[in-house]
Amino acid sequence: MKHIKINNGFNECNIYLIGTAHVSEESVRKVEEAIININPDVVAVELDRERFLAIMGNNDNMDNIDIKRVIKEGRVGIFLLHMILSYFQKKIGEELGVKPGSEMKKAIEIAIQHQKPISLIDRQINITLTRLLNKMSLKEKINFFLSLFEENGEIDIDNKSINDMVNNADELVLLLKDISPTIYEVLVDERDRYMAKNLYELSKGNEKIVAVVGAGHIRGIINYLKKLEKGEDIDLNELNMTKKSRIWKYIGKIISVAIVLVILYGFYSISSNIDALKKLTLEWVIINGFLSALGVVIARGHVISALVAFLSAPITSLIPFVGAGWIAGLAELKFREIKKSDIIALFHANSVKELLNNNLMRILLVAALANLGSAIGTLYFIPKFLGH
Repeated sequence: MKHIKINNGFNECNIYLIGTAHVSEESVRKVEEAIININPDVVAVELDRERFLAIMGNNDNMDNIDIKRVIKEGRVGIFLLHMILSYFQKKIGEELGVKPGSEMKKAIEIAIQHQKPISLIDRQINITLTRLLNKMSLKEKINFFLSLFEENGEIDIDNKSINDMVNNADELVLLLKDISPTIYEVLVDERDRYMAKNLYELSKGNEKIVAVVGAGHIRGIINYLKKLEKGEDIDLNELNMTKKSRIWKYIGKIISVAIVLVILYGFYSISSNIDALKKLTLEWVIINGFLSALGVVIARGHVISALVAFLSAPITSLIPFVGAGWIAGLAELKFREIKKSDIIALFHANSVKELLNNNLMRILLVAALANLGSAIGTLYFIPKFLGH
């Protein structure tokens, strides 16, 4: 547990940061002891409203998942990322006999028992995942999806390694920064700033706060609290933005249109040579369509969905903002009726194989990988068209 006293301009407040591993039994005990011994004015937890409801057993949101809307609005990647991260956290927790989020639930229960106000200080999970996908490069996204098929489903973690993770959280965070600066920035640093700002505002009018957060966030939160105390500010509105700035939005549109123009130019430049035009057109249809269909096959989608991807990819690649995955995913949905049991099973999968066999996950992967295949096929032709 780390302690910091800050002066917020109104009063001094003692903030006690309890660093936990989200699947550690020891973390649960530490949280309970700290809240009882410190007797804080407020208990802050590293949760948003959605995760708060999930931990407290309110799963009504499961019934409200509209898979058609997820596909049409292009939120497949966000949904996939959310599900996969939830699965791995759940799997590690099962290995240790601890339900993920137990320490947060214990903090909430103790706070309620002692009639202490509860503050949810973390950013909404969907905002975090949206910002992550927006900032990840195409290479990072490809590596992420490919890693799904490399995982053997076995996770070998013992209690000692989890306790080590709490004790050596700073080193692990720095390791993550070296492995993937983008993931570190969005999942760690941005949330450090977000929670620090919320704790700083929460300190006004309170003398003691107990904050239950992941061990890897402790150092960052303390650093940002010190900066806030010195007068620096943190803009929560900026950290909540999921849409790219207008400049980048226009740049994205210009790039999409430019790619289409390059493709059309390539076809036009050889239009006088009928044989060459036929050959290039056939190559375009086969390669673009094949790679998109291959994505469906890798996702183990229905043969009709693969055929739909093959036929639509060469066309949708010429229409900005419409993806082959959008069409292939909706086609797959025709063959896989999504029931509440599929949604529940997705959250309770016991292995990677079970996760990938889930009907809902299969549809999401069909949409994501069909789009990926079509994008690779389109990029393959850019140098060829520019050469004409």
